[in-house]
Amino acid sequence: MGEGLKQRLLGAVVLLALLIILAPALFRGGETHPLASSAPTPQAPRLEPPPVPAFVDQLSVLPDRVEVVSTSSEEVLEQDEAVKPVGVDDKGHLKAWSLQLATFSEKNNARNLEYQLKKQGYSTYQKKISTEKGKNFYRVYIGPEARPDELQQLKVAINKELGLEGIIVRFVP
Repeated sequence: MGEGLKQRLLGAVVLLALLIILAPALFRGGETHPLASSAPTPQAPRLEPPPVPAFVDQLSVLPDRVEVVSTSSEEVLEQDEAVKPVGVDDKGHLKAWSLQLATFSEKNNARNLEYQLKKQGYSTYQKKISTEKGKNFYRVYIGPEARPDELQQLKVAINKELGLEGIIVRFVP
């Protein structure tokens, strides 16, 4: 055997012996491992997920599903009215506000505005309003928001972007 081959074999045997000696200590962790300890780790308390608020189900309305709501059920927020606190009303609905942008007699016009606003990143929806005479109108809204002051800022931005003068109304699911 050549001298170079002997040195290589001897080196391989030494490395193999070191691996056999040190591998159990590395993989077992043992008491010498700085992150391992012999004290039992305390179990973290199991946390229950928080309950889902009732209004979440009311917000998942499909775009084609519209509701008949009389116009008298909406409250209009005046400019000088104080900001209402966030909470729940008597019926268990979230006290929230929406920005009413437009009312159309044609559903396709309302749908087009709704899609245009959604493409710009706004949270929009529409409602079908029926009059006593049986005529249907379709209103387009942005929202709902819990704080009407946020909608006030949005109202100014929408007026500049699209030229639509909206009004802030109470969100009725």
